[in-house]
Amino acid sequence: MNKIFLIGNLTKDPEIRSTQGGKKIASFSIAVNDGKDSSGQDIVQYFNISAWDKTADVVENYAKRGHKICIVGRLKNRSWDKPDGTKAYATDITADQVELLTSRAEAERINQSQPNTSTSSPATNNTQSRQADLPEIDIDSINIQMPF
Repeated sequence: MNKIFLIGNLTKDPEIRSTQGGKKIASFSIAVNDGKDSSGQDIVQYFNISAWDKTADVVENYAKRGHKICIVGRLKNRSWDKPDGTKAYATDITADQVELLTSRAEAERINQSQPNTSTSSPATNNTQSRQADLPEIDIDSINIQMPF
């Protein structure tokens, strides 16, 4: 089984493009809180996500930088030959389902408080300070029913 569940905040607005065959792709990254280190600092991990077709439509129309989102998807490994002759590897996440966890009121507040700087890096956009304003979710308390 290849299934991954992630809850995090979008680090920037999704990038939307289409394949030559007309399939829509939404590419975005999310910051996921992964607990605290020994000094009490938040551990944040960043994941690159791609969503296709109708799922990409949802992401394009409703998900913006700073919004909290739940991703249900799968891991995909890929490899390629680099110009220097070595082999490179990457693991990507393909979203099969997305659930928007930011309320409409909270989304409006986030959108109004952000300048239009979707091309800046997360660090320069104060992502960590915005995350502190969002409610923390206890992952262990979520009851997920698996379809098998």
